[in-house]
Amino acid sequence: MNKDGYDSAITPDITSDDKHLHLEPHDEKDLITTDNDGYVKEIQPTTDNIPHEVRAVVPSVDDPEESCETFRSYFLGCVVTIVGTGLNCWFGARQPGIYLSPLLAQFVVHPVGILFAKVLPRRHFHIGGRSFTLNPGPWTVKEHTIVTMMATVSFPTATAIDIILATKLPVFFDDPELGGKLGYQFLIVLSTQFLGFGLAGMAREYLVYPSSMIWPLNLAKISLFNALHRRHFDESGEVHITQDGPDPPVHGWKITAFRFCLYATLASFCWFFVTAFLLPFMTYFNWPTWISPTNVKLAVIMGTFTGFGLNPMPTFDWTYVSGAGLTPLITPWWATLQIFSM
Repeated sequence: MNKDGYDSAITPDITSDDKHLHLEPHDEKDLITTDNDGYVKEIQPTTDNIPHEVRAVVPSVDDPEESCETFRSYFLGCVVTIVGTGLNCWFGARQPGIYLSPLLAQFVVHPVGILFAKVLPRRHFHIGGRSFTLNPGPWTVKEHTIVTMMATVSFPTATAIDIILATKLPVFFDDPELGGKLGYQFLIVLSTQFLGFGLAGMAREYLVYPSSMIWPLNLAKISLFNALHRRHFDESGEVHITQDGPDPPVHGWKITAFRFCLYATLASFCWFFVTAFLLPFMTYFNWPTWISPTNVKLAVIMGTFTGFGLNPMPTFDWTYVSGAGLTPLITPWWATLQIFSM
């Protein structure tokens, strides 16, 4: 047993320097410890079996001195959670629905965190024998991660909200008295959310713990962290932060990751402005029905509103594409095909 109470036989070798902790590779696969009932209690992932997609964006070192749980992170996380969840509920009834992604919150909250690091007072407060400060120093990637995690959990609206709407609306159960009770609304949403988290916890051993389980959306978020915080890695996995000067070229690309992210964001905004305001017909591109507007069979087969929508080019609006619950730029092609086949 080591000083922390863990068996040294199951704890990975860790070497530390002044600032970073390095996980040394092991010959074994992930080191898993179980309790008396055989359930996984702790997992210590090693670095020798990490897929190359993960190695490309996820650092293999940690800075234990970096600020993490601070007033800034929890305050911004609560604000983002309340505002983002409310807007997603409001826009959920729109057709096509607008969904505020946690990636948007991750991008927007970054300059606010930098501003807080400049304007908040650095005074220390003492409460109950403990001290804390509103401004522990520079805005860190760990604080940014906490805010993004809170947004990721809260932004997808609860499916139980549809139950509440079905209970209240006249076209369904027409029971506004029951559907309007706050206790009913609170308990039905809370119970279904807890059920989902419980099922997710039961599946951790199969969907989370194995190193082979790659979640592309999380890799995209980490890539955005690297771009916003100017992080890149050398051949040994060491993290470097470049506040000034260009990033090292990657596959011939010399543009910085932050500048590329900014250009992509501006281009996305401009294209949405075109499809939503200037040329709204591009949202529902029912070009097959334009050939013969009075052809009922054609409208039934290829019409978006009145038919099956068997249109090889149904829309140019990215909101409509992503509104189907997909993220085509992130989700692998084989996963997208599986979703459509179901």
